[in-house]
Amino acid sequence: MRVAHGCFRAMLRRVLIALFVVAMSNVLTACPMQSTYYPQNNTGTEAEVGKRPLELSASEFAADLVTPIGIRVKTNGQYKTEASRKTAALAIDRYWSEVRACAVGVEPSSDNDVHDLIEEFPRHLAVEIANNWKVVEGPTTHRRMQAFPSIAHPGSWSTARRQEDALYIVVVPELNGLGQQMVNELNLWLNKNANVPPTADLVSECTSVACVRFNYNNAPSQAWNQCVE
Repeated sequence: MRVAHGCFRAMLRRVLIALFVVAMSNVLTACPMQSTYYPQNNTGTEAEVGKRPLELSASEFAADLVTPIGIRVKTNGQYKTEASRKTAALAIDRYWSEVRACAVGVEPSSDNDVHDLIEEFPRHLAVEIANNWKVVEGPTTHRRMQAFPSIAHPGSWSTARRQEDALYIVVVPELNGLGQQMVNELNLWLNKNANVPPTADLVSECTSVACVRFNYNNAPSQAWNQCVE
């Protein structure tokens, strides 16, 4: 009887183990495992924590200057003195102040979400100063100005261009055209991040952004002939 009783207990143990394995298998099947995935940016490095949509990471954009407002700038050595670097940074911030004033004026004051995004925008913007420019004659004004070869229209010239899927602007050292491209990028930023699409079209509402003159020798360019100091 003891032998039979021992065999029965051994058999019962095996049955219980088998039932436990089946039960755990069902639990794992019903609750799939979760994993942490780090999407990669264009450089193949892990995306940075806290990076907002459209923003270039530090590994994608190597800034060597940050304006007082917080705009990241890659100067490419185009401002030869510390004084010119500082005044260029202030000029970039002045362009943003003009754009911000227009945006705040046309967006409804009750839309707190949009207004918060407007204030946040400069900290996510990247501006690169072009180093492949030359002085050319403008097709409309016939004034000499700094410009670089256009990507969108081969054979023509641009003073500033933006990237349509990132908060990134390339502009000549004299910053001609920066204001309008800031408007375009701000419009992109708001439409991408606002809970409700903005009611105002900044691209059509903020078409006139005054150019800014600062402590930088842009001769023989004539782009600043009608700029504000």
